[in-house]
Amino acid sequence: MSRQRQINQKKETRQLILSVAKEIMIKEGVDKISIRKITNTLNYSPGIVYHYFKDKEEIIESLLKEGYLEILNSIRDTKEYEKEPEKEIREKFINYINAVLRFSDVYLAIIFSNKPSILQYTGILHKGVSEDRKSIKILCNLIRKGIQLNQFKECDVELTAQALWVSIFGLIIKLIIEGEIEIEQKEKLINQQLDIIISGIKKH
Repeated sequence: MSRQRQINQKKETRQLILSVAKEIMIKEGVDKISIRKITNTLNYSPGIVYHYFKDKEEIIESLLKEGYLEILNSIRDTKEYEKEPEKEIREKFINYINAVLRFSDVYLAIIFSNKPSILQYTGILHKGVSEDRKSIKILCNLIRKGIQLNQFKECDVELTAQALWVSIFGLIIKLIIEGEIEIEQKEKLINQQLDIIISGIKKH
């Protein structure tokens, strides 16, 4: 077997393990992922799984990074508006919401976990969060830009970013739970929510 083929086979095996773990997470929750369940499903020996992952926590962390990277990319890919932070905030939130809705099963399984190993990635309410959460940091920078441009009120930037994020989180959860909502209605709800929360930080 060529070296390249071996590399490809290893990648495929690793991804297969993650795919099975993901199915377990979606159906039963993060806490129900186990090496035993994965090996039983794949008919592998535990040694094969341990060759790729040191333990269950590393599998969960890999799933988390994989799902959140896709969502974070939706924020980074948004066009920058040098003099229009409000417009940029709107577009970033809309892209974020749509990305989450594409990965809703994984998002729900992860976001409702209170495991410390998961919260180190998903927790946003602690002081100093803007230093270790890229998404919150981006939002904080946009709020600061709005203040500097005299478009937004003076405020505690990090607390404001946290409050905005929590408000959007509530809408996301309802959109996921209620399921099949007409596209037009979904867009109206998102835009109305953004109108309300952004009006709270704008200078009038």
